[in-house]
Amino acid sequence: MSDSQNENAQQLTQLISPLGAMHLAQLTAFCFGLPPLYFCREYQALPSATIKKQCEERLLKQLDSEAIAVPQLQQLLLEKEYFDEEEASLRVAPLAEED
Repeated sequence: MSDSQNENAQQLTQLISPLGAMHLAQLTAFCFGLPPLYFCREYQALPSATIKKQCEERLLKQLDSEAIAVPQLQQLLLEKEYFDEEEASLRVAPLAEED
């Protein structure tokens, strides 16, 4: 891993470590220009640790390819509105079918 990749990984870890899985999934969606719940829906059935790992990998690839920079991620965290963990999960949950 190059020095810039190591630095990206360290900065990303510091930035996202306090975020919950669904919050991180929303940040990842914003990073890609997608609707905020896009990855929440995709990852809904996965454990939180798996969601975090997959989102971190996606974000790190974006950083390494210079498609986005850490300051831009910080801006997304500050400027965008995020659903809390429970609300995000409820919004992407499949509708219950009536008998």
